[in-house]
Amino acid sequence: MNRKLLLNSLFVLSAVGLGVGLSIKPWKVYRLQRQAADTAVADMRTAEKDRAELTRKKAQYDSELGKEDLARDEGYRQANEVPVEDKIDAND
Repeated sequence: MNRKLLLNSLFVLSAVGLGVGLSIKPWKVYRLQRQAADTAVADMRTAEKDRAELTRKKAQYDSELGKEDLARDEGYRQANEVPVEDKIDAND
């Protein structure tokens, strides 16, 4: 009886060892694929944020107020408009 128990225990331990040994490579591959997937997801989220920001800016600049702001940033002003700096210099 002890001999049969010893053989069964040896068989079970060798089967567990073989299973662990054969599962090492798939786990390495899984970790590499998981890292690649996480990197791709992070890149996708960054690209999505950038796209949303560009869409928001485009909508802002397509509006009349946005166009006026862009023109003012470039130094354009309306014909009857006097810059604030000129008003301050005239008062001195």
